[in-house]
Amino acid sequence: MDAEAAVGVVGACLTTVGVVVAYLQLRRTPRASALTQQPSRSGPGAQLVIGDIPREPLAHIRREGLLASLERTAASGKLCSLVGGRGVGKTHLAATYARDRLAQNYACLVWIVADDAAAVVTALAEVAKQAGVTDDVVDTEPAAKAALRWLEQLRAPALIVLDNAVAPDVVTPWLPQRGNVEVVITTTMHEFAVLGAELRVDVFTPEQAAAFLCARAGRDDLTGAALVASKLGQLPLALAQAGAVIRGRRLSFAEYLDGFPFMPLGSSLPRVPGEGYPFSLEQTTLRSIAEAENGGSGSLVAQIIDLMAVLSEVGVSRTLLHQLPAERADVDAALGALANASLVGFDVNGAVVAMHRLTRQVAVQRLHREGRLQPVASQAVAILNAVTNSEPAPGIDVIDHITELWAQARVVAGSVDELLRDLLSLRRWSVQRLSDMGEFAKAVATGLAVLADHQAELPADHASTVEARSCLIGAYLEAEREAEAVPFAERALADCVRRVGPDHPSTVRARNRLGYCCECAGHLDRALEIHQFNLEESLRVCGPDAPVTMGARINLASTYRSVGRLATAVPLFEENLQENTRAFGLDHPSTINARGELARIYVRTGRAEEAIELHEMNATLLQDKPEDTGFAWWPQYRAVAYSAAGRHREAIVMLRSVLRRSKRVMPRDNPRTIRLRLFLARALLAAGHRREALRLFEQVVADRERVLGTDHPASLNARRNLALALAVCGRRRRARRLIIAVLADYRRVLGTEHPYTRTAQANLVELSSAREFPL
Repeated sequence: MDAEAAVGVVGACLTTVGVVVAYLQLRRTPRASALTQQPSRSGPGAQLVIGDIPREPLAHIRREGLLASLERTAASGKLCSLVGGRGVGKTHLAATYARDRLAQNYACLVWIVADDAAAVVTALAEVAKQAGVTDDVVDTEPAAKAALRWLEQLRAPALIVLDNAVAPDVVTPWLPQRGNVEVVITTTMHEFAVLGAELRVDVFTPEQAAAFLCARAGRDDLTGAALVASKLGQLPLALAQAGAVIRGRRLSFAEYLDGFPFMPLGSSLPRVPGEGYPFSLEQTTLRSIAEAENGGSGSLVAQIIDLMAVLSEVGVSRTLLHQLPAERADVDAALGALANASLVGFDVNGAVVAMHRLTRQVAVQRLHREGRLQPVASQAVAILNAVTNSEPAPGIDVIDHITELWAQARVVAGSVDELLRDLLSLRRWSVQRLSDMGEFAKAVATGLAVLADHQAELPADHASTVEARSCLIGAYLEAEREAEAVPFAERALADCVRRVGPDHPSTVRARNRLGYCCECAGHLDRALEIHQFNLEESLRVCGPDAPVTMGARINLASTYRSVGRLATAVPLFEENLQENTRAFGLDHPSTINARGELARIYVRTGRAEEAIELHEMNATLLQDKPEDTGFAWWPQYRAVAYSAAGRHREAIVMLRSVLRRSKRVMPRDNPRTIRLRLFLARALLAAGHRREALRLFEQVVADRERVLGTDHPASLNARRNLALALAVCGRRRRARRLIIAVLADYRRVLGTEHPYTRTAQANLVELSSAREFPL
């Protein structure tokens, strides 16, 4: 073929290609006329539905409040994001709304699984195809844009649901900008709030959860269902999966609950076949965690998840999380990423971070599975040690963290001496801190558990076990449950004699504490015998200037006071103050205590003015010292001295002030607060305010019997005080009946010769002539 012919052939080919390209280009351009058309319908009421709207599930709960909020948002023309953690029911809520809109004959409804941009574009391209605004061969992106323009021009209402959207940047280019189109997004990400309104979707209410679980499990037991639902944190996905297990295995709710702690989540909450949700709860939670850890703050996000997994599920303060080895701003950024992913939430002040209990359980099981529990526990211990040594002293939340950390890490602590030592040290700190906070009942309960932990993990004579027993004894004494402390104090003394012998200061201290427990428990004869011997031993073993000797002397004097031997007690209290002043100075805590105790017995012996002088000296010395939970101790006795001296107004003002503060900072049933009310009642009665005084006396009786028990010496004393107050107020018939009943209880509980019983007997004899309340 010559050159000229070849050129002709090439030219013809190019012309043909050009014609084909032009034709195809025309085919790829949406028809302008179609963009202005309304949807074609095969008959009246025909609708265009794209995508698979989830069907109504078994035992469906219509969440009317959320649906109403969603409808109001749509009516305002705003895009609405349904935001919440995985498994809270966002998709089912959106599906319910979509089915409602279908029933209202919306012209077009588009359901898109929007986990990537391609899925959004493909779905919109299908809208264009079904609406007839493009030809079949057109590319997806131009078709999707054509679908958006068509939707924006619809006169009839339409709805687009973007389910499981993961990033605003993915969906924003494909949102209609105008027209009569509602847009609902379901997502775990709070970032979507910038696109419109955000509607928070949380777990079921307790009532919804119990009803849903009963229906899913095929059981008619709302009470049992409520217990299981509470364990699962009312999470809809977990309830659905638990219901399938209970139904399939023919379990009762109680049987499922008993087995739950011992089963992996994959077994107790598996994916339900036939349900639209493709994952088990554990799988979906791990996906969320992985997505968060793969973000910009990944390493720190992982540390926060791990740390929160081993601390209390009630929530972790942001302040504690700032103890992580990272910049504060970086910790806050990581928390923001976790919150944005709906893996954690904040309290209303943003100060406490909480994680759903099942999310936390998944994280804990991951630590076990990956063998990382021990290093995470060690990091948590280091953080808690830093917090417990900080000022001001932390609150009860840190104690909860220590308790939970021990429960989680105990299985690995036994093989790591340092971790076990530090965990047990934190446990002992918890007991003391609860006592310092006035949480005496909790301190005792925790102290018993902590001592049992030490005995299980350490030898009986280990120093830490000894210290744990001492913490428990202190908790019992603070709670005014002295009789329960006595056996532990006896064991402490016996252990001390065996470990270090009788001639050691530790033995003297242990014996002193046993005597104090006996005195406070009302075992006065035994207390007197112990303290008399112990003072001699303390002088011999420790010397006259030792703090333990000062304690032995003042406890002996106090026991003399308790048995009514005031003439013997007064000079011993005076000697104790002189010795403390000589050895320690005027403002030493031991000297202040000695001065205050001397003032107390001066009031008992009619020397109120001298008592006031001593109390006021103490008040001056204490005014610049930091206060603790013992802030009310000496002011209450100073008020008693004022009242004894006839300075009733000062006494009442002081007691009211201290009582107000005690109510504010102490738990409701704190024995110290109850004692303050008793002192105020006495002061009011002395001042002639009889009605208010009697009301307080009655309240003290009720409070002490509820908190300490009816046979506790303090409860018997409260009833005796009420009887005396009734007599002073002229209500002698009731006073007599009450004092006779109290006397019988004193004889039954303490014996006929006990000093408290003899005092009650004397009160009965003098009842008819009582004109004022005895000191």
